[in-house]
Amino acid sequence: MTEHLRILFVTDAFPPHCYGSGWSAYHLARGLRQQGHDVRIIVAQPVRKLARDTYDDFSVYRVTGDDAGINPAIFSLSALGPGRAVHEMLQSWAPHVIHAQHVNAAAVTARVASKIPVVITLRDHWPICFYGTGLSHEPCPTCLCGTRSPCNDRRGSEDAPAALRVAKAHVMRHILNHRQAQLREASGVIAVSDAIADEVRPLLGDDAVRVVPNAVDVTTIPVDGHTKRSHAPAGAYFFYAGKLSAHKGADLLLDIVARLGDDAPPLLIAGSGPDEELLKAFDPTGQHVRVLGVVPNGDVLELMRRAIALVTPARWDEPLSRTHLEALAVGCPIVATETGGTKTIVLDGETGFLVPRGDTAMMAARLTEIATAPSLRRRLSAASIRHSVANFSLTAVTERTVGVYQRAIETFATQT
Repeated sequence: MTEHLRILFVTDAFPPHCYGSGWSAYHLARGLRQQGHDVRIIVAQPVRKLARDTYDDFSVYRVTGDDAGINPAIFSLSALGPGRAVHEMLQSWAPHVIHAQHVNAAAVTARVASKIPVVITLRDHWPICFYGTGLSHEPCPTCLCGTRSPCNDRRGSEDAPAALRVAKAHVMRHILNHRQAQLREASGVIAVSDAIADEVRPLLGDDAVRVVPNAVDVTTIPVDGHTKRSHAPAGAYFFYAGKLSAHKGADLLLDIVARLGDDAPPLLIAGSGPDEELLKAFDPTGQHVRVLGVVPNGDVLELMRRAIALVTPARWDEPLSRTHLEALAVGCPIVATETGGTKTIVLDGETGFLVPRGDTAMMAARLTEIATAPSLRRRLSAASIRHSVANFSLTAVTERTVGVYQRAIETFATQT
């Protein structure tokens, strides 16, 4: 076995401009580098060509500034940018293993990397849900109403002709079957939580999936005092960070704020998305709700550190929220919906509180409880940091991931 591995990340996103999945890939890359492995990154974006960039001394191949995007339904073809970049990297650099970080990355590697071990990480529900959110409890795509899906109600029509519904369902089912085939052909599959692993084990077998959580590199967390003062009020506040969309429950934040009352600390919201204007219109003065827009990750971490609590009223089954992991690492108590892998991070009554899906009254009550009991907030904060160090440290997660790589390389060698 090679002591130091050459590892090619193919990922849907990578810093500096990305949400949780990109930051999770970045932290893992840092952990691998710290252990002496060589990592290069290709960002699987729907473009015709990629250019070499650098981020934190990593070689990152991503879209050039003037390159026009194309239809993402066909971008994974090997003749196009990401696939061509993977093929060229295989020829010039000869990595020991490819780590596909998400759904589009898996599509790219499946087309061009048949002669090298491939490990695929599952960060959401994409093997069983076309849109990856799994909002419906019906099997995808039987959840369609006309051509509209509960996972993406901004596309399609409820009263679409039956023929269109059947056609869309056929395409969705075909793509899901293709995704599942990619997983079966992979040399290794990682699920970020037991909840995600339980979804795919019936498709792949119990022994085919390894649970390795995302990690937080605490050395990247800024020292107190570095946040832009324009981002935070002088006093106490609650905090939300993430995509402002229905599956994240962003619209429910307004009912939570209303239930907190006029005398409660304000809610700061960092992020962007479809519900951004709705949230801004609720309180133009910013007295009770203040929408910050997209905030640099370092500032988000310190805003978490100083917040009374993080609130996340997600509707979907969170696979393993990056936002939760970061809040845990900085000692910010979390009040969250009890869905998916969240209970792995939020230990009810110990590192925060879990509430039933959609129960905004209980969520407001838990936030008030933390805000009015400083000793409770201190206890939850200390327990959060201990839980983070014990279960989500960069060293431990990196070592478990390397173990998956080694097993994948061995498995691939026996099959070729």
